[in-house]
Amino acid sequence: MGRRRDREKSVDEEIALQSEIRRELDRNYKHVFQSHGPSGIPLKDLHRELLKTGVTSQIPKEQVDRLINKANTDGDAFINYEEFVTLMSGEDALSRRYRKQINGFIEAAIENIVPYRKREDFLANYTCCPPPLFMVSITLAEIAVFIYYVFELKKIDQPVTWDTGIYLCSPLVYDPTRRIEVWRYFSYMFMHQGYLHLIFNCIFQILLGLPLEFVHKFWRVFLIYILGVLAGSLAHSVTDRFMFLAGASGGCYALIGAHIAAIIVNWKEMNYKCWEGSFLRMLLSAPVRITVLLVLVVTDTGSAIYRRYTVPGGTKVGISAHLGGMLAGLLLGVPIMKNINELPWERTLGLVTAAIYILFTVIAVLINGLYSDYPKADSYKC
Repeated sequence: MGRRRDREKSVDEEIALQSEIRRELDRNYKHVFQSHGPSGIPLKDLHRELLKTGVTSQIPKEQVDRLINKANTDGDAFINYEEFVTLMSGEDALSRRYRKQINGFIEAAIENIVPYRKREDFLANYTCCPPPLFMVSITLAEIAVFIYYVFELKKIDQPVTWDTGIYLCSPLVYDPTRRIEVWRYFSYMFMHQGYLHLIFNCIFQILLGLPLEFVHKFWRVFLIYILGVLAGSLAHSVTDRFMFLAGASGGCYALIGAHIAAIIVNWKEMNYKCWEGSFLRMLLSAPVRITVLLVLVVTDTGSAIYRRYTVPGGTKVGISAHLGGMLAGLLLGVPIMKNINELPWERTLGLVTAAIYILFTVIAVLINGLYSDYPKADSYKC
């Protein structure tokens, strides 16, 4: 009876030990394996990284080789997470002494492994997981707000045309007499003047934003877009103190700036095998990308300047909002956008550009709060 209880106790202790090992492995390694996809980690990469960590100073190289061979249970040259758990905790696992010694080395090796293609090839980082929802959502929201105000303007007999029609009394428009209403520095992006203004901004941000989301994910694009909108309104409020502001151009131009920043820090990765006969790779190479973006910026900005200063009765385009948004995208794109192989100088550059953006924001906020030459409240009547 006593032996039976001892055996049951031993089994319970073994189960508890296995559960504890599994929890520890889940906590330390599971997320790393998940980032490599269902196939797992290439065994040759794991072997190479293990040797780099200096594991052979604690365990003979022959034992490391046996560990790698034991991991390849299905012969596919990859180790997935379940194989790894079996290796570390199953009946055929390493002895507790070796497991304790090698644990830190394996953790360091796995953390250092990035799939070769994703490390070298920028195009390999395009993925639909998670799906690019932010740009689609913000575009649909802008369209919905525009439609709402089309009906509001109809109530007061103000038609909306291709290039006119905006509800200036809206609490969403940036109004220089109501600068104290902080939300207006962001909410003006939902307001557009005429159908063309809305259509071009929507097309602009979808074409520019979706490719960014596929690689850099929605949270990075969200930060760039929103902070670009803020930079656009602050730049406008400082340079065009007596003008209303509406439209998503600050955010759109922030996307252009972020594209350029991403090209700068991922220049080598974007040129991976781009001159080896693939037309698509050549088309998406860094030099071609940056040329297209610069042509787009010069053309659109030149058109905006022309319409503002030379066309009689033309739309007063908020040029500084465009430039402020683009500057924000450039400055914040370096530290925020995904850098496939981050180098020390790129990390330092990101800190510097982020500090410049913060300094610009603080100065603009102080000017808005302390400078007296702004239109007084209610000097414009709706």
